[in-house]
Amino acid sequence: MVKNVIKKTTGDAASSHIRQFVIQLAKNGLAAGETVSQVSDRLGFEYPQHFSRMFKKQEGVTPSEYCQRVRG
Repeated sequence: MVKNVIKKTTGDAASSHIRQFVIQLAKNGLAAGETVSQVSDRLGFEYPQHFSRMFKKQEGVTPSEYCQRVRG
């Protein structure tokens, strides 16, 4: 029922909002100096590769590429 309310209110599925939230947490961690493995583990991914794949699908760059851009 809640997912229907979210979809009607925002036009996006609840899962999309959750992914966006997870990506923002990941970006914060990466920008703060955490490694990809640390972020992946903290966010509950079983394997860093799964996290990296999801990150790249959402952001268009790998977590490592994101770190290089943010850290200069």
